[in-house]
Amino acid sequence: METASNGAATRGTERAELYEAAEQQLLDFVAVISRTKREVAARMEHRLTPAALPVLGLIMRSKRISQSEICDRLLIDKAALSRMVAKLEELGLVTREVDPEDRRVSQLLPTDLAVTRWREWLHSWRMDLRARMEQWSDGDLGALTSLIGRLNLDIACP
Repeated sequence: METASNGAATRGTERAELYEAAEQQLLDFVAVISRTKREVAARMEHRLTPAALPVLGLIMRSKRISQSEICDRLLIDKAALSRMVAKLEELGLVTREVDPEDRRVSQLLPTDLAVTRWREWLHSWRMDLRARMEQWSDGDLGALTSLIGRLNLDIACP
């Protein structure tokens, strides 16, 4: 006969195994994301580093943003960001524009080249991802979306 303490220990062991399985899946997912970042960076511009990709992505989504905002949102060191932005400018993917409200601040904007390449990559990536999940049920897609959203919130709000 199982005692309460044995049952709790068994549930504790099962929970630990579930945590380990989830952790492994997340580590595997991080590896996939790292590989994808390298591929996307190479596709956008062969001299673009994967580390600069989130910076370019934020500039693309924001349409115009200051370097200090990027540092705050991506938790990037100002010197490292400055080097990345210089490279993005050199590659013709980003331009600077003086902020008309505060002439001490420059706003970063994506170039037409960046917009075109980003859209091409995003379309290709979406089609590939959707093809891979084509056999998933609506319930599975909804569950994935909910769970990733919940994890993002839990990680972002300690």
